[in-house]
Amino acid sequence: MQAATFLLTSAVILLTPGPTNTILAASGAAMGLRHARLLPLAEASGYALAIAFFLAIAERLADIPQALPMLKGVAAVWLVVSARKLWSLPVVPDMPEQSDAFRRVLLTTLLNPKAMLVGTISIPSLIPDAPAIGLLAFISLSTVAGFAWTSLGAALPPRLRRHSYKVAAMIVAGFALAAAVSATL
Repeated sequence: MQAATFLLTSAVILLTPGPTNTILAASGAAMGLRHARLLPLAEASGYALAIAFFLAIAERLADIPQALPMLKGVAAVWLVVSARKLWSLPVVPDMPEQSDAFRRVLLTTLLNPKAMLVGTISIPSLIPDAPAIGLLAFISLSTVAGFAWTSLGAALPPRLRRHSYKVAAMIVAGFALAAAVSATL
């Protein structure tokens, strides 16, 4: 029962709009599916590294009250930097910008608060005896969800695609503000 709850919770987390999903959708819209198809692997890699880190230090973080707000602050700064870069990117469908986009998705996912949630709460409380299996399951689900977000962006009509990075920049800036506010609470 706990495994089913974990899978359902993970699916909801991964399908909820957030900074990584926003960038995946915008990249799918701006680059086209053919050039953005590897970006879900950047998301999966980012989650693998971040969640493994949080699983390893979850108990220690509980003893340091400043740790989570500090991590949220770092995430907020990265999201502001990412939003600024997204704002200035040109939208040229089917133009390969894969290395920059891959790096942006990887870094955004590394700093995504969802990884902190999964690594410090979800896996330890729902699958405490099999954290590696929980991590693998989450990574697998993230690859599927990432491809769905990228495909969604690529499926947008061309008249909307030209605004994808600007809209994504505004959304990511909103997530930066939310991360900054939650870091101070």
